[in-house]
Amino acid sequence: MNLKGIVKIAVFSVIGFVLTMGLGFLTASFGMIPSLYLSSALSTMIVAPVFVIMCKQVAQRGTAFLYFLLLGVFYALMGMWPVIVVCAIAGILAELVIGKKENYSDKTMKVGLGFGAGMFIYSLHAMYFTFVFGVEGLTKQFPKMFTTDYATFLYNFYTPKNIAICVVIAIVASIIGANFGTYIYNKFFSDRKKKSVL
Repeated sequence: MNLKGIVKIAVFSVIGFVLTMGLGFLTASFGMIPSLYLSSALSTMIVAPVFVIMCKQVAQRGTAFLYFLLLGVFYALMGMWPVIVVCAIAGILAELVIGKKENYSDKTMKVGLGFGAGMFIYSLHAMYFTFVFGVEGLTKQFPKMFTTDYATFLYNFYTPKNIAICVVIAIVASIIGANFGTYIYNKFFSDRKKKSVL
């Protein structure tokens, strides 16, 4: 991968991160319970075209991994260092789903499905941290983000029923995002492979 490709990934990652954060704040305005159910569902659907366009423009193995890794780095810079681990796993899964290099360039849904798979892993990060760190760990590791009451609320929220609901919503959002991202690229950008969209 050349420097131009890395720069493109960095720029698209910033765009994806800003959209993800903005849509996360919008979801949070619906209230605590709805935001926990929806988590990253909205961003999975809306950010998908950004990811697909980036992958098709760069068309190199490792693009999906670098995108998700950079998202994790941005979160780490905000003090949420464990997210980088989740994003790295999401990036690896996205690369596995996309498969061979040629899949980055064709009109199939492989890239969109890779994004959906990666975002599925990413979208459940709050649940992972709740169970890995527990109430005390959350308040100790992230004192500016979690009070004891909020950490306890999160821990009690993730019952088997609520986990199942969150997983189903994440799967549906991932499928919608994969289709939407692929559609937008094929409809408006597939004939501009040689041109920059930045």
